[in-house]
Amino acid sequence: MGLRQLFPAMYTLPDKSSVESRQATLYLLNCIFLMGIRTPPRSCCLFFIYVLWSFALNLCSTFYQPFGFMIGYVSHLSEFAPGEFLTSLQVAFNAWSCSTKVIIVWILVKRFDQANALFDELDKQVLEPAERGRVHRAVSQSNRIFFVYMSVYIIYATTTFISACINGVPMFQNYYPFLDWRASRLQYWIQSGLEYFAMFGACFQDVCVDCYPINYILPLRAHLANFEERLRGLGHDPLESAEERYEKLIECIKHHKLILSFCDTLRPIISGTIFVQLLVVGLVLGFTIINIVMFANFASRIAALSFMTAVLLETTPFCILCNYLADDCMKLADALFESNWIYQDERYKKTVLQFLQSLQHPIVFTAGNVFTISVATNLNVSGAWTIEEN
Repeated sequence: MGLRQLFPAMYTLPDKSSVESRQATLYLLNCIFLMGIRTPPRSCCLFFIYVLWSFALNLCSTFYQPFGFMIGYVSHLSEFAPGEFLTSLQVAFNAWSCSTKVIIVWILVKRFDQANALFDELDKQVLEPAERGRVHRAVSQSNRIFFVYMSVYIIYATTTFISACINGVPMFQNYYPFLDWRASRLQYWIQSGLEYFAMFGACFQDVCVDCYPINYILPLRAHLANFEERLRGLGHDPLESAEERYEKLIECIKHHKLILSFCDTLRPIISGTIFVQLLVVGLVLGFTIINIVMFANFASRIAALSFMTAVLLETTPFCILCNYLADDCMKLADALFESNWIYQDERYKKTVLQFLQSLQHPIVFTAGNVFTISVATNLNVSGAWTIEEN
């Protein structure tokens, strides 16, 4: 069975196929379900299995792992080699941020369903083959990016585990009650297995809480591109009456309000998760760079480089998308201005001018209502901390 049969949403559909923007979040929402933070299945057997899985995963990865790092430092700090300590410390900060982001998503997870419902409303306006093609491409790109994230994060967890096995110590030397990995090889392998399971689960969670903005904003950009073409075409049909042209303009205004409502639905989740990540990204990168340059051996450097890649993926792609999104909004204002409004009646002109003022305000996401999410912010935050660490 090929990949197309296993993961059909990764592949672009023909332009004639109906549009389903929510397919861009298909694998994302499936994985969020596997994180154990959705409503359990109603079946008694599946309910029990899901609750048990949710308890095991979130106990190990979300709640205990950050404390395991701290207790391990307090208990055995003198036994860490410098490279081992930095390897553990860089992940410890990221583990705290990951747990915080998971809790934020857990609290607001229903907003993903609300955003998908708004996607369905936006899809009703996609009528032309070229418009459907844009959305289909955005859907397939979103799902492919999700699997790229998953691959990078799992590669990091696996390479760190292999490196730890080569060095003969657990990955992060976390504290586990009743376990002393120095006492016997059996306890060493039990602790290594527990740490790998916890880190694997954390990477799985991190993929979901880091990639969801891309899975939602990429299809939104496709809808904005389609909306731009609709705005530019207003008033150019000679067969339309003045009333029909005005009705089309009103429909465009309603469509724009729907887009803004979509962004407002996601805004609290994005604000919380990106704010947490921006607080730690530079610090984590600083520790990682010091480890690579001064202490890591070859195997540890491979693991650290894969970790750096994962950390950069947590904020950089979405910050780039936010810049593009602001540009897309300015294109909407240009498109409306280029439409055939100047020869219309006074009512039409007044409505266009009011709508134009609204379109000139770009869609902006903020992190914790403190930072504007953009490439400049990402560079300033990560660069400042990294320079300070070095």
